[in-house]
Amino acid sequence: MELNKLYDIAEKENIDVINFKMQNKAIIGCLDNNYTIGINYSIIDNSSEEKTILAEELGHYYCNAFYNTNYSKAEIEKREFRASKWAFKTLIPYSKLKELVDKGYKYYYEFAEELGVTEDLLEKAYNYYKVN
Repeated sequence: MELNKLYDIAEKENIDVINFKMQNKAIIGCLDNNYTIGINYSIIDNSSEEKTILAEELGHYYCNAFYNTNYSKAEIEKREFRASKWAFKTLIPYSKLKELVDKGYKYYYEFAEELGVTEDLLEKAYNYYKVN
């Protein structure tokens, strides 16, 4: 999936995506049932990272995986994983990963480059699909 398609999804869901200066790279919030994704574009290195980050924030929305600083570390990790899982299932479907393996791809960086995602997201997807 291309980056612009993720922005189209956000628009379709009436989720504003704004440039938001903060320490984190991104955050999603809701006020009065209006969702906004804030992305700190100044600390994002490339379009693969932007694509991965936006997909993960949309994953929080679609999986109702929101949290705040009062949540336990375990609960935050659980919700982060749910959001990441949505992201890699959307950006790295098992069928596409298998197709690339069949073409001879071997290294995370090769898959990540071909799919336009970060190696970190690719590794999460690979480990998930390996177990499941």
